[in-house]
Amino acid sequence: MKNNFWFIVACVLVFFVGYNVNDVAVSIPRYKVAVVDVPTILSKSSEMQTLKISQDKKMEELNTLISKAQNEIVNESDRNKALQKEATYRKQIESQKQQMEEEYNSKITKITNKIRTLISNEAKHENYNLVLPTGMVISGGEDITEQVVKKLK
Repeated sequence: MKNNFWFIVACVLVFFVGYNVNDVAVSIPRYKVAVVDVPTILSKSSEMQTLKISQDKKMEELNTLISKAQNEIVNESDRNKALQKEATYRKQIESQKQQMEEEYNSKITKITNKIRTLISNEAKHENYNLVLPTGMVISGGEDITEQVVKKLK
């Protein structure tokens, strides 16, 4: 009889401990996950479109300079002058290319930082714990791309 009593007490205690552990597990907050399509945001960014147009124009100017250099070098009859012009144009072209790359990298960094900040602010505003790019997510998450695009404009 004594053994049955202690067995019943032990079972009741195990039941309550299990119930409390389950209650704690249920009360743990869940993660709220968002997904965002960064390429879409970049393509709809007016700053990105302006940068692309600017880069295209500068690339066109560089191609014009290269064509001019080729024509001048080919039409030069003196070999030494042709080599000298080639060296001069190479330096000029390399300098322009480097300047274009530095300017592009600087602007793209500013644009991506701005977009990253907008995504972060939207996630905080909507109480998301985690934001992932759509390319990494097979299923799940709430897409916040359009909200970020609206705030970008």
